[in-house]
Amino acid sequence: MKKILFLILSFILIFNGFNKKNIVKADELDLFSTSVCLMEPISKRVIYSKNPHQKLYPASMTKMMGLYLILEAVENKKISFDDEVIVSSYASSMGGTQIFLEENEKMKVQDLFKAVAINSSNDAIVALGEYLASSNDNFVKMMNDKAKQFNMNDTHFNNATGFDDPEHYTSSYDMALLGSYLVGFEDKILKYSSMQEGYVRENTSKPFWLVNTNKLLKYYEGMDGLKTGFTSKAGYNLTATAKRNGVRIVSTVMNLDTIAHRSQDTIKLLDYGFSKLKAISLYSKDDVVSTFEIDASLNKYLITSCKQEIKIILNKEDDENDILINAVLEKETPYIENELVGYLEIKTPSGAIFKYNLYALNSVSKPNFITYLLNILKHLFI
Repeated sequence: MKKILFLILSFILIFNGFNKKNIVKADELDLFSTSVCLMEPISKRVIYSKNPHQKLYPASMTKMMGLYLILEAVENKKISFDDEVIVSSYASSMGGTQIFLEENEKMKVQDLFKAVAINSSNDAIVALGEYLASSNDNFVKMMNDKAKQFNMNDTHFNNATGFDDPEHYTSSYDMALLGSYLVGFEDKILKYSSMQEGYVRENTSKPFWLVNTNKLLKYYEGMDGLKTGFTSKAGYNLTATAKRNGVRIVSTVMNLDTIAHRSQDTIKLLDYGFSKLKAISLYSKDDVVSTFEIDASLNKYLITSCKQEIKIILNKEDDENDILINAVLEKETPYIENELVGYLEIKTPSGAIFKYNLYALNSVSKPNFITYLLNILKHLFI
């Protein structure tokens, strides 16, 4: 009898074990990639991942950090797209994918940026880095400093180009995160990353044809970036971004054996993201977001706005009534019209958090002792 019970229990255990091993979760994707990450770029929420923190070679996806630093410098007016860069001997010697810059050649920041964003030009990114940071070493340091600021904890850069190096590595999570920050510049980057081809030196005797290696730009609806990468050690990599029905997502796939597999995995990830997410608009650009009572007795109120349309991304099954909105003041009186005074925090049912700057729409002076005294007297005799 004991033997029979043992056999029955063994059969049950084997059967259950077999079933568990072969169950495929409804949301599990069949992917070729060693590592992937799908991210919603505003909240930085991970929608799907596979080995997202595995350290791998990024190849030319590295250049996304260089592009970010250039756009940040342009936005902060440290440099201009119209500035002319004088190409150094070092920049002209890069090799690999390039636009064949010559030593002492002059080219505008905008054209060099275009060459990197479309054609992944090694010489162009080094020329830009040297112009911004005075040397290539300083530029690489800036890249690592920004990576720390972004909490890209799986990343260390050892060059600006993406050349293979044991000390040059990242993860799909970090690249999706970097891509999410980069698309925050919107048209400034997407204008170029969405171009299938273009030219530099167009009106000269040496025009150079730029060809984008992200072939999904032509075939995938809504795709407008972002950066491919390939070396023999890195395999085929791609950080892509696409937008449909108000929803933008960023995906990273790494260490693929073919371009076809890279494209297939990217399509699967993006399709998955669009099937799960929806966009809703909470405030228009001119809407009052919150009114703060500064001193009711003095009839002093601060009216605030985000001064931009506020759209958030939800899971399709999320109930919009469960959204939590909190407006926070980060300073005390006085308030000056158009001044940054705090932030608006929006939390979705899935736990995603969206933050937006909050600006004063009116000025409020700081109450003084005489004002308080006069107000007290007014209330005593009314």
